[in-house]
Amino acid sequence: MTKVSVVIPVYNMEKYLDRAYNSLKNQTMADFEAIFVNDGSKDKSGEILSRLEKEDERVRVITKVNGGVASARNTALDAAKGEYVFFLDPDDWIEPDTFSSLTTAADSEKADIVMFGVMSEFFGNDGNTVKRTVTHTPMEGVFRGEPFKKYFDRLATNYLVATKMIRREFIEKHGCRFHLKNIGEDGLFYVSVYENNPECLVMIDRPFYHYFVARSLSLSNSYHPERVNDNFYLSEAVRSAVEKWGLMNSPMHLKTAYYATVRDLQIGIKNVSLGNEPIKKRRLWLKNVMKDEWVKKSVKSVSVSMAGNRNDKIKLILIKLHLYFAVMALSGINQKK
Repeated sequence: MTKVSVVIPVYNMEKYLDRAYNSLKNQTMADFEAIFVNDGSKDKSGEILSRLEKEDERVRVITKVNGGVASARNTALDAAKGEYVFFLDPDDWIEPDTFSSLTTAADSEKADIVMFGVMSEFFGNDGNTVKRTVTHTPMEGVFRGEPFKKYFDRLATNYLVATKMIRREFIEKHGCRFHLKNIGEDGLFYVSVYENNPECLVMIDRPFYHYFVARSLSLSNSYHPERVNDNFYLSEAVRSAVEKWGLMNSPMHLKTAYYATVRDLQIGIKNVSLGNEPIKKRRLWLKNVMKDEWVKKSVKSVSVSMAGNRNDKIKLILIKLHLYFAVMALSGINQKK
């Protein structure tokens, strides 16, 4: 059996494919398959992938009609044959000893999932690196039993799938696949994994993964009209996991579910602010959202210190004070910046 199946969705990524592939070719452990799914690219991505497939027998290219990143990843999962699954976006790259380090840890501990750090590489419009930041793992070591239940407050919203290598047998046993969302599909897949209680989790606090960040290209900085009326699907999945476990009476689990809701609320505010609606209509959106009892409880229960950056903290204070116009005004200013 192939050791690692690398899932790589591709849409118009001609500028970056060679870099991503080279980081795979340079791996110290050669036993992997790289499944590139060409999701209806209109640039030269298809030509590049055809060349790579001819040059390296470990490269598999699947061409399909455009269906989005979730659909492309599901196509790759359906075709995967490896013992473990690793997710790589085509504009990112990994350290040369990534597969050897992760599989050694997974094999020795019989882990269902291995988590690791990520280095975010911020690039300006001129293509030069602006800064680098490292996101560490919430913990480090080997955790057995039902680690996601036990450490739910630390693990529940660590959504990025690119920082996880998962045993494929576990994925298939529980039918884990990506929901067809344009944003947040990572988190929904991650929740579908941990709600089924992986028995062994290994966390290695080292940034094996390099995450390319270009503000102008980011989906998280684009307006998603579908989220206006369906904004809380990710936090609802987190809450559903807690309900599935029968732990809604656990203060820690409940607090974490509340936090996930507030996190979605902040994303929703940002999304609405990226649209073209007048501020009065954006305020009305927030006012209507805040009529929901669960959202109200979440805002009341989550402390300001738990919010993300300074702006999120200020917005949470304003929401708690029901100053919805001020929230939207501040968010609008932030998006213009």
